Amino acid sequence: MHISQWSKSVDTRWYLGVLCQKCKEPILFALDRSEGEAPFVPAAKLVLTCSQTECRHRADYSTAKVSRFQKKGQLR
Repeated sequence: MHISQWSKSVDTRWYLGVLCQKCKEPILFALDRSEGEAPFVPAAKLVLTCSQTECRHRADYSTAKVSRFQKKGQLR
């Protein structure tokens, strides 16, 4: 029986995100399919919860600055 290896390539895709109001860690909420080429069109309402286990802060980010991020050290 042959078991194939899992891909260990780093995720180099770009994501849209905001900085958590409480802990300042990025909250990634969408894949940036334009790879940074198209301007971001904000949603009418953007309520997000921080993914950091020790934070979990939930807030309205509708007027927050949206940035592009790449995941650090993530494996696919």
